[in-house]
Amino acid sequence: MKVIAALLVIALAITWPVSQYQLKAAANNPAHYKNKVIVLMYHHIDVKESGATISPSRFGTHMKLLKENGYNVISSEQFADFMQNKATVPDNAVVITFDDGYESFDQYAVPILKKYNFTATHFIIGASSDKQNVHTKHLTWDTMRKLKEEGFSFYSHTYNQHDYVPLDKKGHKKGPLLTNQVYLKDKGRVETKKEYMARVEADAQLMEKRLKEELNNSCQMIAFPFGAFNSTAKKLQKEAGVTLFFTTQPGINKPGSDEVFRLNAGTPALSANKFLDMMKKYG
Repeated sequence: MKVIAALLVIALAITWPVSQYQLKAAANNPAHYKNKVIVLMYHHIDVKESGATISPSRFGTHMKLLKENGYNVISSEQFADFMQNKATVPDNAVVITFDDGYESFDQYAVPILKKYNFTATHFIIGASSDKQNVHTKHLTWDTMRKLKEEGFSFYSHTYNQHDYVPLDKKGHKKGPLLTNQVYLKDKGRVETKKEYMARVEADAQLMEKRLKEELNNSCQMIAFPFGAFNSTAKKLQKEAGVTLFFTTQPGINKPGSDEVFRLNAGTPALSANKFLDMMKKYG
């Protein structure tokens, strides 16, 4: 068995530039899955849990369990190469993602991620970082630049389309801003299809422009707000240069698709045992 484990370590070292921990994990843990990737989704971290907010302690437990159970965290850039070019990934590969751009990522998540030598990607709302006019503080571009130098990455959660808005005059019907022709109160009517497309296109172009200006991003990805998208929104994002689309649909990812499944790990309902059960459900 020792000979087999040693050969496995050598083979992995030849085919993929994994960390020493990944090599050790591959030798000592049986593969739960191969040539597939689980993507985890988190949002906000705070000592007071609620909704999509989990405590630093719960997040730390999740990361500890990943390490102890032989999961290998890879970057979203490695993941993109796997999805688009069928590049090799280690067994039990995992991508860690955050949505919304909250400052709590730097305050709470980053120290824990560094403890385990893990990386993560954060999908940010451009307007929230530019204007800082929201109740919960968002990451500044300076902080993101610092974190990018430390191995973290930042991509689009749209510039300013992260909202539920009225779709009719009375406001009884509401829907995600990115995927709907909304009611224009100042004009007393619903957006035309042309106006809707112009709005989504302008937002996509502006977001990618800001990411390039501030972070010098060379590849482009998006996590759709609320997981909501349609063929028009996707097409306009593609025209802005986006090549990988992160959803909120659960599943495990295989190469060849431009749409990404994610597992919601950022809920207080997920105990340590339930977290492991969720991971083991896919394979």
